[in-house]
Amino acid sequence: MSSAVVVGAGVFGAATARELALRGWDVTLVEQYAPGTVRSASGGDTRLLRFAHGDVDWYAAMARDARLKWIELQEATGTHIWEPIGLAWFGRSENGFEARSRASLDRLGIPYEWLQPEAARDLYPSVNVDDLAGVLYEPEAGVLHARRATQLLVEDGERAGVLYESARVLPADDPRGDVVIWACGPWLASLFPAHVDLKVTRRDVFFFGADGSWRGTPGFCDYEAAYYGHGEIAGLGVKVAPDLPGEEVDPDTLDRIPLPAWERVAREYLGRRFPALADAPVIGTRVCQYDLSADTHFIVDRHPERDSWWLIGGGSGHGFKHGPAFAEYVADCVEGKREREPFHALGARTGDAGLRTSSYG
Repeated sequence: MSSAVVVGAGVFGAATARELALRGWDVTLVEQYAPGTVRSASGGDTRLLRFAHGDVDWYAAMARDARLKWIELQEATGTHIWEPIGLAWFGRSENGFEARSRASLDRLGIPYEWLQPEAARDLYPSVNVDDLAGVLYEPEAGVLHARRATQLLVEDGERAGVLYESARVLPADDPRGDVVIWACGPWLASLFPAHVDLKVTRRDVFFFGADGSWRGTPGFCDYEAAYYGHGEIAGLGVKVAPDLPGEEVDPDTLDRIPLPAWERVAREYLGRRFPALADAPVIGTRVCQYDLSADTHFIVDRHPERDSWWLIGGGSGHGFKHGPAFAEYVADCVEGKREREPFHALGARTGDAGLRTSSYG
């Protein structure tokens, strides 16, 4: 039996450890804090699952595959993690991100609707569409309960035989296994500074109080304005997340208290897009971080000096939804069943694949 040590129990690490165990590997999963910790990129309350990724079909196809796997995990464990509410992209031009995404969804046979702006008024109790050219609506999209989903991957992995350990493991510790997978999220670059180029940047998220009419409304992304969120889910409130450039931070030491400036821009956007909520109170907040690769593609590659070590990460704010499908891809690469995609390689990267929920790289 082959053995693997997976360092990091965020969504990438937890899903990969579980997948390898299901394939018969002897797997140890090591986490320095706790599965679903709010210090990680996987520790948020909710994450959007959508298929539109511009013209990069690889991610759209994987997101749809991941959706089925998340639902299978929910059904197998009897644990609610999936909200099938759909998602709307507020398109400000006829030929931007939404147009490229429509072409990709057509190629893959993924259903969507291209709505005239006025038709989008049926999706929300209150929405301003005066600045829109159209709305790309994804009926199969939705929202994952992220923290619980991450914890569920660990729990299900343990049932499959994963040995979970609490420890902080560093490269100098030289963990023993036929394969060592470093899935360390925002810590990956600091552990491997000579090989991994990631920016770890702050994001403040706000939940606003709304009445019951906002329950079950679709998620939303405003690509050019760089905001995303969803309606009332599980009593959390209406989520508004500014996806604007944030300062670089240390995930270990960051005081997770929201900044007034971020609340101000979130409220300004809320009032513009959903006028009925202009004066809604803030009823919850979360301070998280993105681990951003230079081009928004993931990192999946062997360590250049340790053939048995794999470095995976660079979720770049859009990685969570792919979890269990991404784990199959990583496991296939580790087992030699497929080659990693060239756009996941270590090394210098240029350009911006535009895979996030906003136009900011």
